[in-house]
Amino acid sequence: MDLVVKKADFLKELQYVQGVVERKTTVPILSNFLLETTGNSLVVTGTDLDVTIQCNCSAAVKVSGAVTVSARKLFDIVRLLPESDIHFKATSADWMGVTCERSRFKLATLSKENFPDVPVVTGTTISLSASALRYMITRCTFAITQEESRYTLNGALMILRPDSITFVTTDGHRLVYISRHVSVAGVEGGEIRTVVPKKTLTELSKLTSEDLLTVDFGVSENHLFFRVGERLLVSRVLTGQFPNYELVIPRDNHRRAILNTLDFADALKRTSIMADEQSHGLRFTFQEGQLEVASASTDFGEARESMPIEFAGEPLEIGFNALYLLDFLSGLESEQVIFELRDQDTQGLLKPKMDEEYSYQYVVMPMRI
Repeated sequence: MDLVVKKADFLKELQYVQGVVERKTTVPILSNFLLETTGNSLVVTGTDLDVTIQCNCSAAVKVSGAVTVSARKLFDIVRLLPESDIHFKATSADWMGVTCERSRFKLATLSKENFPDVPVVTGTTISLSASALRYMITRCTFAITQEESRYTLNGALMILRPDSITFVTTDGHRLVYISRHVSVAGVEGGEIRTVVPKKTLTELSKLTSEDLLTVDFGVSENHLFFRVGERLLVSRVLTGQFPNYELVIPRDNHRRAILNTLDFADALKRTSIMADEQSHGLRFTFQEGQLEVASASTDFGEARESMPIEFAGEPLEIGFNALYLLDFLSGLESEQVIFELRDQDTQGLLKPKMDEEYSYQYVVMPMRI
């Protein structure tokens, strides 16, 4: 293999691929990038067996070939090289030279034969709005569970219908539902449901950060495929039954508060300073025209703050985890947020007051204070 690439172009692609490569792995080949030529391009592939990313970089190819090299070492080298052309040349079966201006490196290589095959999408693909995907992913991933044992909750339920895209995430204590009415080409009647792993969502949000209009999506029995421009992301499907989210979203919370988003978030941040460090619990007292937020700690003291609100219903005292509420509020663009409640034992429902494009709902379980 003998080729030349531009440093800026190559580094851009490496930044996308290196996110999926595991630094600590018992299988040495999985800590490597696969570099292979095709036509006038250098294809870079990285995988941890669960998620695979494949990117293309324009190259002046003199001799075609394929090798695998340490992902971490190659990324660090390219990142620190001067802005110039980089020359790659396999000097033997086990070594590859890297030259850029006055810098020269010799990298150990492993054979392509031991690198996992990249699954291939078959059948028709579905065209999805890239901006809608990115927006929904960034506003739902915080509610995915951190517990690996809860396997089916380690991702987001994605529902594709001919006229909408929906994502649902939950960790058992809170739930995010976000949906947008948009034409989904390729879904003919009915719907497609699949659970997308959290790592896949994280990498997909990076790939859709550029000004791309659509993402081509395909699904097989065991894999999900996302084609983003010239880049391909392949993911294993999370098996198992995702919880019935429709049973969790409250439908008859008759108490309704309208709050200023920034003021509410600031009040939570201040009062949570004195909250219990394990539960992060705050006590909320809703009444006509006012919300009082309070916290107390046996070791440090207490805090109390009130703020004006619009409130309809009988007064209510209820407890919530401050961090759960702040996770939702920190991503809101709406100036006001609606908080719907029933009683101290029923989950609360939050949603932005102004959002004409998306249906965005956040369910959070109450707690005893």
